Amino acid sequence: MGTPSTPEDWLALAREIGEEFARDIARRTRTRERPDAQLRRLKDSGLTNLAIPRELGGAGQRWSLIVRTIRELAAGDGSVGMLYGYHQLNVVNLRREPQPRRDRLLAEIAERRLWLAGVVNPRDDDILATPDGAGFRLDGRKGFCSGAAFANLLSVSARHADDGRRLMALIPADRPGLHYADDWDHFGVERSDSGSFVLSEVRAEPGEVIANDLEDGDDFSAVIRTPVNQSAFTQFYLGNALGALRAARAYVHREGRAWLHAGVDKAHRDPLLVSQFGELWIALQGAIALADRAALKVDELLAADEAFTAELRGEAAVEVAGAKVLAARTALDVTSRVFEVMGARATHNRYAFDRFWRDTRTHSLHDPLAHKLLEVGEYALNGQYPPVRAYT
Repeated sequence: MGTPSTPEDWLALAREIGEEFARDIARRTRTRERPDAQLRRLKDSGLTNLAIPRELGGAGQRWSLIVRTIRELAAGDGSVGMLYGYHQLNVVNLRREPQPRRDRLLAEIAERRLWLAGVVNPRDDDILATPDGAGFRLDGRKGFCSGAAFANLLSVSARHADDGRRLMALIPADRPGLHYADDWDHFGVERSDSGSFVLSEVRAEPGEVIANDLEDGDDFSAVIRTPVNQSAFTQFYLGNALGALRAARAYVHREGRAWLHAGVDKAHRDPLLVSQFGELWIALQGAIALADRAALKVDELLAADEAFTAELRGEAAVEVAGAKVLAARTALDVTSRVFEVMGARATHNRYAFDRFWRDTRTHSLHDPLAHKLLEVGEYALNGQYPPVRAYT
């Protein structure tokens, strides 16, 4: 297809590329092949620049469209879909940068097709920032650095060594002293290399410091960052479920065998199997509808920028929290139950159909769903919005 110009064109391109990735995903899953070729494909396609304004060289698309492309890519390749989601949320979160610096940075990302990731994990406060001339020296370790092993630019979170206040810096991934520990050995999203990074006297120049002297909760960027991040995660889970249902449909038509007591000659004509597909499809469509509605709330939040209200932020946070719980639970159910409609032969490792469940199960533990339910419950029962924090 030609260069996309509309949201529908971009979504069609994402689905086309997702289907392309799915063709040899079983082999790449078994061999744990690094997704370098897939990331290059996404850069070349222009999808990585979706969130960057047109006047700065990007596609100028809304968040609610971007998350749908995350869903389509995750349906084809879970590890790549997750990495792409982290890139997009890191680009969107750069709106905390002041102009014209923000515009220069986004224009460079668009022109050079740079890939972004974070060394941020809020639960690891092991990176210390020590004054070093006009800049800082960063030392320590952070775990679960999703996408950082493939990135060109890294958003790094640290704490001042003297008073514990927070600092955020955006530094090149080839900066001396940055080291990927290559310790990602989990049963899901295994090709994302989301392991830990060690920083040894890594220099953060004054112009690379995004935010400084922050106490927890006073960073305006968290108003935007948390709903954006959680919304991306939600669509990743739904992408896994969508991919599982598509794979199951193709398998049943191609290799499915009718049950000997079903009274039909083709598996796809078995009324009980058809009914099971209907149940899974309905559940997935409901979760997608809620997630897409939550993404529209995030659109409103991003458009408001610093003119937001507490009500707007609170409503977005509640919508996203609810959508995430439903998406994760629905995806875990769908990615498990598709085996019931495919049958025993579908469990052969040559298909790697278990990847959909493994990817969902692994990432859905990112932060507890039980606490998301608590946030929604406090709103539903007591009218309280979630506080502005790293996970809420």
